[in-house]
Amino acid sequence: MGMTESRRYSSEIISIDSNSLASYVYSKNEIKLNKLEKSDKDAFFISYLQTRDVISTVIDISRNIPDSDLKDAIEIKVYDELALDSSIAYMISYLETESKDAKNRSFNVFLIDHAIITSKFDPIRDKVRYIDYITTAPFLLKSLYHKNFIDPDGTHCFVYFQKSDAFLAIYKNGEYLYSKSLHYSLKEINEKFCELMGERVDEEDFYKLLTNEGLRTSNNHYQQSLMQLFGEIFLYISDVLVFTKRTYNIDVIDKIYLGSEVGSLSGIEEYSKSYLGLESFEFNFSIAINSKEWYIDQIHILMMLSAQSYIENPNDTLNFSLYKRPPSLKNRPAGKMLAVVAGSILIGLAYPAYQFAYHSVLSIKAVKQTSDYNEVFKKTSVIRNELALLKAEKEKIDALVASETSKFEFRKKLLNEIYSKKISYPMKALMLLEIFKLSNKNTCKVESIEFKNNTLNFYIRNNSEKKITEFIKDLTNLKKYNINTEKIIQDDELKVYTSKISIGLFNEQ
Repeated sequence: MGMTESRRYSSEIISIDSNSLASYVYSKNEIKLNKLEKSDKDAFFISYLQTRDVISTVIDISRNIPDSDLKDAIEIKVYDELALDSSIAYMISYLETESKDAKNRSFNVFLIDHAIITSKFDPIRDKVRYIDYITTAPFLLKSLYHKNFIDPDGTHCFVYFQKSDAFLAIYKNGEYLYSKSLHYSLKEINEKFCELMGERVDEEDFYKLLTNEGLRTSNNHYQQSLMQLFGEIFLYISDVLVFTKRTYNIDVIDKIYLGSEVGSLSGIEEYSKSYLGLESFEFNFSIAINSKEWYIDQIHILMMLSAQSYIENPNDTLNFSLYKRPPSLKNRPAGKMLAVVAGSILIGLAYPAYQFAYHSVLSIKAVKQTSDYNEVFKKTSVIRNELALLKAEKEKIDALVASETSKFEFRKKLLNEIYSKKISYPMKALMLLEIFKLSNKNTCKVESIEFKNNTLNFYIRNNSEKKITEFIKDLTNLKKYNINTEKIIQDDELKVYTSKISIGLFNEQ
């Protein structure tokens, strides 16, 4: 079963017990009793099947079988292994489980007789139009993890006693692993209690006894019978857990939750410790602001949580409802056909209408554009004549500009040369004077000076290498010139030191 299409529901969720037809409505964080006949038709309707109504098994399927053939392969193998009557129609669903087998995949398979579904839910269907979601009681527990009521880490066991059924379910890391219908429903427990007592105890009175005084009743005779009865029940549960742990390779059960349709069974936690070695937790989850006003069968709470999870993330894998809402008209075959017919008619009418409208628009545009063209043509003729006159005038002006530009360039060159002679030479003379003063200060002799590529090259000499170094240092400290020096060369014959110093001229034009 695949994902269902997204639907819009009202804010109400209505849970229905298929056995008693008891119904509650959950809306605006409150839970109230509900009359099915007066339910909001757009509310989300949810119900459940008892665990005893479901046939469950585990089968292996070869990994070579493609997913497209998986459903058929599972159905064939289930009918064969369980020797099912082929004349009976079953709803079949399955979940893949972990398997270390390299050749086979393992599946939990669930089968429900169509006749059971119709017999249980037709009375509800007579009162409401749709039942959006139907699943089995153990699958409702998944919502506790989805809505963060229980931390998914670890292996958890749930035991819940109902009036006409009881079930045990095991979840590992928040995923379904195993479930089983137990022999001890509340009615069966009452019957066995009456047998042990040798007298008839009213069923409702017995339930009050279990929830008020429970297994710690002050009536000694009652207490002995209850101890014997619940000892048998928990030995049976222990056997089921031993089988499950061995079959599914479970090392330890981390938590066990115990509850019942009529409320918490007082004193039952002691039996969990004694017979199972497990500390029990109360199977009681509150989701409404008025939850403490009266006790509500926890199955209704689970149905409401499951409805919320389904609305948030629709998935029909474990939905056994035969009474789902039909898809919206646009998603039905008839709706799609109507859409195609309507589209075809619109397309057939639209093209001629488009052609007529387009021709009319083009005719109007052509008349307007012809008028605009004639007007623009008159203007452009005047502009062309004016441009011809301006072009002739421009040519005359260009000739005058070329003549004046030639004169300007000549005068500019002449002025630059005059400026260079007046400014550059005196600056060179000042620079030479300044350099000679520094050379005299450091007793350095200038052997020669050459001017090349805007650079003055000085060749100096001194008997002391240190004096030449100090001269270069003083020259550099002026921070006026771009100084480059070569290494100081020693002349052993003359016993003097010489060096070439290059000074860049920045103001040279």
